[in-house]
Amino acid sequence: MKIVDRLTKRRAGLSWHSTFPELDTRGRSVRYRGDPSGGAGWASNAHFARVASQNRGAEPGRRGQYFGPQGDLPATIVLYVPSLYRGIPKVYWLSPVITLQLARILAHEVGHHLIKQRGYVFERGERVEPREYEEELANRYSFSVRKRMLRRWYYRVADWLTPDLAGWHYVIGLCEWRDGRYEKAAARWETTFCLDPNRADADYWYYEAKKALATKTQDRTTDLLKNDL
Repeated sequence: MKIVDRLTKRRAGLSWHSTFPELDTRGRSVRYRGDPSGGAGWASNAHFARVASQNRGAEPGRRGQYFGPQGDLPATIVLYVPSLYRGIPKVYWLSPVITLQLARILAHEVGHHLIKQRGYVFERGERVEPREYEEELANRYSFSVRKRMLRRWYYRVADWLTPDLAGWHYVIGLCEWRDGRYEKAAARWETTFCLDPNRADADYWYYEAKKALATKTQDRTTDLLKNDL
């Protein structure tokens, strides 16, 4: 696996977290990026200029993307590092907590690569269309990698700590919601779901906070218009 670092801000231990004996990453290029918006310094050549153009408008919580080979250039996985570290205190930056998060996202994108290259992930004949089936297979591949990693005790400790971190963010989100700070509440619940994808409650309340924020903004605009009149 070839790793290309495009970060302008260093993250502690990132190169150490990038070794996964359980994950076949041969023949792929992995690029670390600071954000998914295609900002300055993103496009070093024509291939990645095209990637940037495809990537504009991506959601802030995006943590990884897969791009198939183009011409002589290899398949590329782009990982957005700030999102991978999101919600994790610095005290854990050199711990397996980060490694598990990075492996989960990277393995998901490798699953997409396997489908692109050979048409299946685990067995020939797997259904990969429509897109939802491909996403499910990529998730299953990520789960299988994570399951092998959890044979080691230190990854099991990290697996116990991560939902606990997610729970703290969820509770803080409830406090923000109670005080009417819907934007901050949404950010907390998005962080909760990123840390622990099993938190369907955080996913639900994230969208509820977004709707409440939109209503609040609309009401404020209406009030301003009334005052002008």
